[in-house]
Amino acid sequence: IMKDNPKLLLMVRAHSDDIGTENKNMRMSEKRAVAVMAYLQAKGVSTSQIMLSSHGEAFPKVPNTSEENRAANRRVEFAILRGL
Repeated sequence: IMKDNPKLLLMVRAHSDDIGTENKNMRMSEKRAVAVMAYLQAKGVSTSQIMLSSHGEAFPKVPNTSEENRAANRRVEFAILRGL
């Protein structure tokens, strides 16, 4: 879809759980976002169509009270900033 629609702009928002230091979690979410961008680039998506945003542990989806919840907080979300 992105290759066929070069005006599409995607925001990649990466998150982590709260285990470890805040700096470590920010680095982990940055690495997660970069990995997603690399995957999209490998599939032929232009870097001009991708914006990255790393949030570390700042915005948990659920409370970090169990391993299941922490796993849910280690995530990447996508938002379409500009459509077709």
